[in-house]
Amino acid sequence: MRLEENAASLYTARLMTELLTDGTALAALRAAIAASPWTGLDTEFVRERTYYAKLCLIQVATPEAIALVDPLRLDLGPLGQALAGPGVKILHAGRQDLELFLQETGVLPAPLFDTQMAAALVGHDEQIGYANLVAQLLKVDLAKDATRTNWAARPLSGRQLAYAQDDVRHLEALRDALLAELERLGRTAWLAEDCAALNDPALYRFSPEQLVRRYRQGANLSLRGQALFQALLMWREEAARKADLPRSWVLDDAVLVDLAARPPKTRADLGGRRGLDERQVQRLGEPLLAVVQEAPDRPLHPWPAARLNPEEDRLYQALTALVDARAKALGIQSGVIGSRRTLKEIVQEGAPGNLARGWRAEVLETEGARLLAEAAERHAHAS
Repeated sequence: MRLEENAASLYTARLMTELLTDGTALAALRAAIAASPWTGLDTEFVRERTYYAKLCLIQVATPEAIALVDPLRLDLGPLGQALAGPGVKILHAGRQDLELFLQETGVLPAPLFDTQMAAALVGHDEQIGYANLVAQLLKVDLAKDATRTNWAARPLSGRQLAYAQDDVRHLEALRDALLAELERLGRTAWLAEDCAALNDPALYRFSPEQLVRRYRQGANLSLRGQALFQALLMWREEAARKADLPRSWVLDDAVLVDLAARPPKTRADLGGRRGLDERQVQRLGEPLLAVVQEAPDRPLHPWPAARLNPEEDRLYQALTALVDARAKALGIQSGVIGSRRTLKEIVQEGAPGNLARGWRAEVLETEGARLLAEAAERHAHAS
């Protein structure tokens, strides 16, 4: 047996049963990925006690074997480069996994085939889980007894490793089944378009505007209160990032709302605030007062109104009815074309996003283009 064949044999035997923790085995895995027409991927992580998700396990499937990579023991940079090679990368609901790969390696795996996205485009629930999809398409029932595993703990048990292997074991079979249905329906280009959107690094960059959107309670404050609330959100985000702590461990949302509604002027004003103990006042008092003093008078990223005005509601109802009708005709859920939240944002802000391009624009046809243009024009006049 040649040396290369012997190495490949050892690779196959070891990676099916062991947690990969050494650089030599990782190099063999990188070579296998580079030579493979497809690679299945999944990750396990924890983030209950940190700002950044802590990557704890990477599951990799190739035609030869399943590898379980220990990111707590290995430099993942070279693996990221291998995952950017020509073979298709198969994931299920892969956005969080992709964000972790970008965070840890600086590279986004590509090209992609997301089995949850593919399933939604052929008529399954748009949020269908991996185990349910495997059961429906492959008639295989997967164990669910390790769903609450602490993946950061070591050593991992044989049961945990088997569970982790199952998360990638069936990805290639799912892709084959879903690809056949996509081809039958003429929707392979639709999936390619949606998967390409996942490979845009901008999707994973910090956006102050998107941060603000998460906290809709700010819309109930005065304009000055909104501006201060946004400044406090930005300050907390940076503090949590620097300390690598959950946001709420820095200060709770309710505390920020209260500070924005009743701005403190002195350290004494911070005393007795619900949710702020004396230690927090001592540690955070000066930074909080500085944020209050330096905050602008008006919000940089205004919240849309909680309720639609009559003209917006008319457009929203028309757009919703059109999306529902097109989705029903295609046999898919409405949210696959555009969620209710997305449609509301369109009529309030005039930005059509992906409804104005690609396959979504095609299925909405002339009527969709007309409604999107009307929303954009109405918003431009209002501004």
